[in-house]
Amino acid sequence: MIILDEIKQEENFSHSLIVTYPRTVQISHGVYDNVIDMINMCTMISQNIGKEELTNVYGGKTSWGFFNDKPEFTRFIDYVVQKHQNSNPFFNKNNWYNKNIIFDSWGNEIKKEDSVAMHTHPHHHLILYLTEGAPLILPEVKMTIMPKRGAYYIFPPHILHGVDKVKEETTTRYCLVSNLIEKNDWKKNKLIKETVDAREKK
Repeated sequence: MIILDEIKQEENFSHSLIVTYPRTVQISHGVYDNVIDMINMCTMISQNIGKEELTNVYGGKTSWGFFNDKPEFTRFIDYVVQKHQNSNPFFNKNNWYNKNIIFDSWGNEIKKEDSVAMHTHPHHHLILYLTEGAPLILPEVKMTIMPKRGAYYIFPPHILHGVDKVKEETTTRYCLVSNLIEKNDWKKNKLIKETVDAREKK
């Protein structure tokens, strides 16, 4: 199991980790330094929690797409693209703005007794921790992430992940989550999913 060390805000750099298990994936990690925007996003989540939708989050959650048109989210995405355009091919500066990306972004609120069921996403997936987060478990790659405020993680499609039930008494935890949907990549993602499913059945 791998536990990633904290990147401090003043260090202001990013990591990329390549894991093979047996497919090869790239997980990117950095720290967002816009503290004011993160505080504002925490407030927006806490004031817009809904319980009406079926979801893998057994806790608080905003509506799907809640952050899509928020300037705080746009600034964060611009930051991520700038930071990772030379290290993660998905954000390559030569074709990022030609990918026709659609965002589906929302906020989660996690308290004691809450959890997130193990699940995957068919698209690239981005998590920004607006506060210290509960351990994020990625069983396929034998990794547990201990998130700190401002840490963000970028996962490729079909990475299994979840959060065990929070048992300790703690402050409320908030994170922003977004799927980065490349409109023209559905055939590629369908092939990846079929390959992963076939390997899991063996």
